[in-house]
Amino acid sequence: MTSSTTSTPWPKRCTLRGWLTHCADINSLPEREDLRNLAPYCNRSHPMGGDHAVKLTALSETRSAALYGDYVIREKRCWADVLFDFDSVMYVDDDDDKDDDDKDKDDCRRRRIAAPLLTAERLLALLPPLMPRHFSIASSPTYSMLLRDRNVVKGDDDDDDDGATFKIDLCVAVVKGRTIRGRPYEGLCSGHLSRLLPTKRIDGRG
Repeated sequence: MTSSTTSTPWPKRCTLRGWLTHCADINSLPEREDLRNLAPYCNRSHPMGGDHAVKLTALSETRSAALYGDYVIREKRCWADVLFDFDSVMYVDDDDDKDDDDKDKDDCRRRRIAAPLLTAERLLALLPPLMPRHFSIASSPTYSMLLRDRNVVKGDDDDDDDGATFKIDLCVAVVKGRTIRGRPYEGLCSGHLSRLLPTKRIDGRG
């Protein structure tokens, strides 16, 4: 996939898998505006398409703040959960087994109730980018102290201090628990860090 705009946070060229894994935050909680923008993509040809569109619209309204709070906030339903619950947004008819008369009737009906197709490009326009997390550094000696104490790790090809990296200790609380209805949830970044092996090297920015 490619990105044609320079103002977006997305890379210019990336696979869909890489996009959803490293760029788009599909595990974030959607805002009410996001649900309203998703509602038009509910395909009315789906058995629940009409109901899905109505419910997504209701969840997005200010007067339905309690409904949104119960469905999204308290139960921590992320984008992936919403796309699973409202699967009519990704529904495509299978016309292979229909005869021509049935297809003509369906075409007329579909023109009246057609919903725009939720393509990968449109979905990524709705999804928020993966935002950086800020963690507390539990140890903060100066670089000169690190050199003096030899707490410096060089790369295999590094011959001087310019290419050196140094160790820091992070204080990270793993976000993990269950919602009121027993749904398990886990913080995206803290959960990822908790599963890393002690010898695993990761890159970060200050």
